[in-house]
Amino acid sequence: MAELIDRAVENPQSAINFDDSKATIERLFGSEEGLLLSLQHRWMTALTAKLDQAADDDIPAEQARAELAARLPGLRALLDEAARRSIRIRGRQHEEQHIVELHGGVASLQQTVA
Repeated sequence: MAELIDRAVENPQSAINFDDSKATIERLFGSEEGLLLSLQHRWMTALTAKLDQAADDDIPAEQARAELAARLPGLRALLDEAARRSIRIRGRQHEEQHIVELHGGVASLQQTVA
């Protein structure tokens, strides 16, 4: 996965071409989509931790998400490219946006009450 993410920094379209490694991907992840969903899970784990820290530090959720995307550009580029090809990845990205909005909403409510 690390090699794939590194390649995506330079060219996400090329990185997501799995022709040379289909057998390995199927053995490890069941399918190409399984790999992409694993990468999306990796992103969501990092994002959730970043949003939790942002709430403690009083940083807007969108800013925290942007900072994470800047820190993990290959992963973000790969997932954005994957969303063009997979409805399941697009669905996960909608869930991601909802989580960011909820973190922003919770922070806003806490700021109003405080």
